[in-house]
Parts: sequence; C-alpha cells; structure tokens
Amino acid sequence: MRAVLVFCLLWLSLTTAAAAREFTVLVYNVENLAGADGRTLSNDYRPQLYSRTHLMTKMNNIARVCAQFNDGNGPDIILFQEIERDINSDQYTFDHQGMLRHFDGTPIEEMLGARYNREIARMPVEALLLKTLSDRGMKGYRVAAADDAMVPGPRRVVSHINVIFSRFAIGSVQTYLLEDAPAILEVQVEVEGRPLYLFNNHWKFGVDNTFSERSRIDAAELVRERLDEILGVNPNADVIIAGDLNCLHDQKVRYGWKRTAVNDVLRAGNEERLLRGDRVDLYNLWNELPANQRGSGLVDGRWTTFMQMILSRGLYDLNGVQYIDNSFEVAAFAGLNVNAEGQPYRWSFKGVGQGFSENFPIVARFRTVPNNRTDQYIELKPNGGRMAQK
Repeated sequence: MRAVLVFCLLWLSLTTAAAAREFTVLVYNVENLAGADGRTLSNDYRPQLYSRTHLMTKMNNIARVCAQFNDGNGPDIILFQEIERDINSDQYTFDHQGMLRHFDGTPIEEMLGARYNREIARMPVEALLLKTLSDRGMKGYRVAAADDAMVPGPRRVVSHINVIFSRFAIGSVQTYLLEDAPAILEVQVEVEGRPLYLFNNHWKFGVDNTFSERSRIDAAELVRERLDEILGVNPNADVIIAGDLNCLHDQKVRYGWKRTAVNDVLRAGNEERLLRGDRVDLYNLWNELPANQRGSGLVDGRWTTFMQMILSRGLYDLNGVQYIDNSFEVAAFAGLNVNAEGQPYRWSFKGVGQGFSENFPIVARFRTVPNNRTDQYIELKPNGGRMAQK
C-alpha cells in the first residue's frame, strides 16, 4: 500500500511538472520606432535625418535585445511602447501573418532596400519589426495594437501606440483612449487554455508635474475600473499591468501628493504577502529589488522606475498562470544596451544610427500551474536582487 502511495505521488509530481509551461514577459519602450516613409508626427524622424538605414539599425538593435531571452528565441510576450502610429490608414487593420507569408524568403534588408516600394512604405512599422524578429529566428508572434489611428481632435498629436507581440493565442482586444497620451491596450491571451489579461500603458511624461500626474490618474482610473470588472467576476484573475508609466513606483512617498496614479488609484502594494488578504490585490514588482538596484532610466541624473510591471493576486495562487517568484529583472546587458557609464545606451542618428533606448526594458518569468487552488499561494523567498546584465 505504501509503495502504491509513493508511486502515485511520484506520478503526480512528474505529470504536474510536465504540464507546467514557463514563459517570459518583456516590457520594452523602444524610444520612438518610426517608419521611414516620411509620414511622421515626429519632426526629428523626417527623411533629412532618418533613413531606411536608420530604421534597419533601430530594428536590428531591438532584435538584439529580444534575442537575449529564451536561447535566442525571444520573449514569449512583449509589451512595446513608443511604436509610432500608422497615419496612412483611417482604420487600424493589418494582416501581420499574411505579410509574413507574402514576404517569406525576402529578407527585411531587401524589403527596406532594393525591393522597397509603396506597399512596404505603407506598412505599419511594427509589421516591419515583426518581420525583423522573424528573420532573426524569433518567430510565432501574433500582434495586437491599440486602434486609435484616426481619432479626431487634439489626440491627433499623440504620435505613438502600444503594441503587444504574443506567442499565445490572442482573444479579446480593447483600446481605452486618453486625451493626451497613447491609448491603453488591453489584450487577453490564452496560455494553454488559461486566460491572462495584459494591460499595456504609456502614460504622460513629467514625473514631478502635478498636471501630468492628473493625466496619469485619469489613465489609472480607466485601468482600475476595468480591473474591478475583471476581479468582480473572478477575484483571482491573472492580470499584468505594465508599461512606461512615467512615474515612480513610490510616487506618493517621493512627492507627498494627496493622490497619485500608481499608489492611490491603482492601489499597487509593496508587499507580496498582503495579496493573501482582502485589502490588497496588486503588487509592484520593483519592490522585489533592493533600493540600489531600482532603476530603468534616468531623469536629471537620477534613476527612475518609469518602466513598471504590476501583478494581480491571481498570479501568486496555485491556479492558472503563476509568477515565478524573484524572476523580475532589469534587462540591462553590458556591451549591448548599457553605455560606458552604466546607463541606458540611448538611440542616436549618428552615422547609420546607433544605440537603443533611454529606458532599460524590464522582464519577468511566469508558468502555468494545474493545481486549481485559488486558496493557496506560492512560497515566497527573500530576493538578493540582480540585474540581467550580471
């Protein structure tokens, strides 16, 4: 009898391990990935300064960062910010998979070189990035983009959209408009039949500006309202809220403001164990790292935590998708996107173009779990802190 019990436990552990699927989520502000057709909202990306060669350099460098993950295959999910809006169309629809099939066998260098034509010029720039990644061996991505291409009025000056690349099947896609910042993108993906909600954000710049914080509060209210709807149906839903929030993870402590977007509206907590109670349902992953390692970019010579990844309670239980504790990192790679001063190697138009972004990406790992226990949580261990470059 005891032998049978041991066998059953061993079989259960083996089947559980086999059923688990690990995957990587990267959050990456690419610092204005613009097309090279001259139709742009950014004056410094017009043809006099920015050529197709510059675009190729920029996309190659993005691909080099993505190739640091999963043995060169790239992250399984990428939340991109600062993808330039496609102003060639009055409705955001593009067949990304059809494009890959059509240009199969034609390298992206030829598409931007000898074979460049009106058809390629009119492609949204994230389609060219998708082709670049595919040519570099990072395949299987589906694409979802915020659909606000031709919204009338003052939003026409908003030059970027948020875009998600996912190797998992994409279900519902929703766009939430903001008056003076890129629209928030919500995408539900299916990870081996388990729903995972992704919110891709790029909020208004001006970390110490109360007017900008008011705009960020508006954005956070949209996310929080939708989050409450999701959690109202399933309190243990798996949700990732991420992007370039253009504010600090501890904004309220830093500035002492009465109301802040991340700390007061989203109510993102700073202690994982509080997720096991009823008062806190979000956790900001910056809190996993020691204070001296918290930084994705610099403003006025000071490190900031603008790039953020905030997780729901459900990502800590033993059901559906689960965060791998202490896997959060700053994707800073010496000799690649880190300059000689240890800071982000920013994009420059010099020569054929060089550099990456003013922000380091951030990354975390997740897995699926078959236990179906929303009343149990992962074991939390102390984190010594590390950056991906180390």
